Amino acid sequence: MATIPIIVKHQGKRHEVELDPSANGETLKYQMYSLTGVEPERQKILVKGGQLKNETPLSALNAKPGQTFMMMGTPSGGQDAVDLGRPTEPVKFLEDMTEAEAARAEGATPAGLQNLGNTCYLNSTLQTLRSVPELQQELLNYRPGAGSSAGSRLSDLSSLGLGGLGASMDLVSSLRDLFKQMSETQEGFPPLMFLNALRSIFPQFAQKDRNGHGYAQQDAEEAWSQIVTQLRSKLVIKEGEGDSATEVSFVDKYLAGRFESVTECDDPAAKAAGEEATKSSDIFYKLDCHIGKETNHLHDGILAGLEEKIEKRSPTLDRDAVYTKRSRIARLPKYLTVHFVRFFWKRETQKKAKIMRKVTFPAELDVVEFCTEELKKQLIPIRDKVRDIRKEEVDVERARKRQKLAHQREEELKRAAESDAGLEPMQKKKATEGQKEATKSGEQDGDTGMTDVFKSDAEYEAEKNASILAAKKELAALIDPKLASDAGTNKSGLYELRAVITHQGASADSGHYTSYVKKQPNGKGEEDGKWWWFNDEKVTEVDGEKIETLAGGVHLSKPRLSRHAGTIAQAEPPAAKSRWPRRLAYAGIFGGLGVAAGKWMDEKVSAPAVPGTVEDAAKLDEINHVFEHGLPIVQELRNNPDYVETNAYEGFSEEDKAHRLTSGPLRGSRGLALQRVFYNDKEKKVISVVYLGSGLEGWPTVVHGGALATVLDENLGRAAIRNFPARTGVTANLEITYRAPVYSGNFYTFHSQVDPERSTKRKAYVTGEIRDPVGRVCAQASAIFVVPKGFRLREIGERF
Repeated sequence: MATIPIIVKHQGKRHEVELDPSANGETLKYQMYSLTGVEPERQKILVKGGQLKNETPLSALNAKPGQTFMMMGTPSGGQDAVDLGRPTEPVKFLEDMTEAEAARAEGATPAGLQNLGNTCYLNSTLQTLRSVPELQQELLNYRPGAGSSAGSRLSDLSSLGLGGLGASMDLVSSLRDLFKQMSETQEGFPPLMFLNALRSIFPQFAQKDRNGHGYAQQDAEEAWSQIVTQLRSKLVIKEGEGDSATEVSFVDKYLAGRFESVTECDDPAAKAAGEEATKSSDIFYKLDCHIGKETNHLHDGILAGLEEKIEKRSPTLDRDAVYTKRSRIARLPKYLTVHFVRFFWKRETQKKAKIMRKVTFPAELDVVEFCTEELKKQLIPIRDKVRDIRKEEVDVERARKRQKLAHQREEELKRAAESDAGLEPMQKKKATEGQKEATKSGEQDGDTGMTDVFKSDAEYEAEKNASILAAKKELAALIDPKLASDAGTNKSGLYELRAVITHQGASADSGHYTSYVKKQPNGKGEEDGKWWWFNDEKVTEVDGEKIETLAGGVHLSKPRLSRHAGTIAQAEPPAAKSRWPRRLAYAGIFGGLGVAAGKWMDEKVSAPAVPGTVEDAAKLDEINHVFEHGLPIVQELRNNPDYVETNAYEGFSEEDKAHRLTSGPLRGSRGLALQRVFYNDKEKKVISVVYLGSGLEGWPTVVHGGALATVLDENLGRAAIRNFPARTGVTANLEITYRAPVYSGNFYTFHSQVDPERSTKRKAYVTGEIRDPVGRVCAQASAIFVVPKGFRLREIGERF
């Protein structure tokens, strides 16, 4: 049946619609929804005889071409709430994004960190630090100061984006570069430069294991403390403008609290002699949860840690005496770190032991009890008001659900009443009884009192916005002026758990560290309660219930031991069960807590240094420094007498080097900054340690496959030509299989070996690999090299 062109007038606008007589009223309503944005259930289309119903056949309207109908109704969000225009930004699909864009997309899986040999302690610590959004933002603005060793000019080179150059000079620069590289990928990233910097500054992290074959397992808490120490001394924030501007350490502002302590002698003789208690003030960067025989909960352990016994000399008694030091918190940091003290030195065995006791911890920590009386007076009104607001939100949400349910029942009763007209008497009786039963059920649910007019989503949204504004004003009025002036402090005494570092295993010298970080809110400020589980380079999404199992102790249902080694709690208002965006209100009051960690821009980096410049020379010096002192494989090869070390192109003149691709156009810190070759004639092997600069990238941070093929071809040729008596040859065939990404700004090893059984004096079969710093194979290759018979090639020599 042919369609009929009609006109529907709505709010002064005329809409031309093709009416299909074979359809029903619901179809026409959906047509109008696409044109006006008014939902079908909110439309009233006036036709002859009343309103158009969904089930009414459009053929019954007997519409004529050009006939005009009237429509009433507004969208659920209010008039003009629905904009059906084109999106302001073009839609970009995931397959069209670059790796960096995909990594920064909302909901993208964050990058993991590769284990470089018992470095799970460091990986877990770094992932937890990365959960602090203010730290990421301030690192972007960081530039090394003049106090850096070897001069600030060399340290500044790391800001040029070459994968952490200068890291051995400045740990903070290396951390900044690492976080930037992690933000541009979803693959497991090797934190090689940061690890080298850490071991250079703190040699204890370079300790070898008992067998001497690799690095020993370390304590995540110690790594956390040392990194925070470096951040405190170097990462400085400027506050204010002009002459009144001041500088404050990032750690002191956001991660540091203050104790006020009273130390008193326990000996009654000292008190009788008039010895008075002494007061002191101390800065702390974490709270210790001491685990004893009666410690079952985090609260108990923290309380025990605030009181300690000290043995020192009493000036009154003129001898040693036991003192009790009682501490209370006078300033709460925005981010509170809590350390579960599970490792201790056991004298009997002369080694570290681990406390296996199960200690639970909450998703929300109330620390008001641990504070001084003065701070309590400031925090309690705010804390109580926050809880009252939460309760009101829950009550309103329940009322909303009850009203919706009552409205749905009312609509069902109306439809049932309309359909009763065509029923038989007995059917009418059953329908009436069903309506009475539904009404009775509603009364039992407490819905009979819901006689208010049904509110739309727009009206509820308006009420929520008004409630948020009122909550802001009420909370702002309650905040003490001293607290309000300190943007880096917690103002409610409530902390929401944001990240956890765990240790699995019964020994401090072994086991495995992983970390859990709570997912950041989406663009609407809503959370789904999920967490990211960082197990080195493996990143998995888990439910919040998983965190509740990390209390320590032996889990009989699983064949492993799970231990809670430390936590960092974010001082933002805890999430309510309802989905109200109240965090927007609290964020303004509590200093922007709960803001998504992804809210920071990419650092604008300069172009790579041009070969031959002063900057290029400085970078090459730093690359050589890392090669000499930071690569374990270099030391292993040098300790093996079967390997002979040489520089690539050692026997070539500068003119010859300039005409070669790998030593000419690809020279300098931006390209093949360093190529050191190790020959093993016994096994017919060649291993080249190569630094791949950022000028070799295809995708951002990833080395181009063609560049890798070039270096592979040359390294395979080194092994083959060294096997030829003519000391020359060409590539006849080359096949490469790429296994994993190769990242720029890092060292990689290229392995080649000749097959002596298949090779001859004029033909060589060679296999090779590219391996990352931990030995993972990134690419595999096989090649055939020949010495041509038809023409004579120039002799290259044994070493090139």
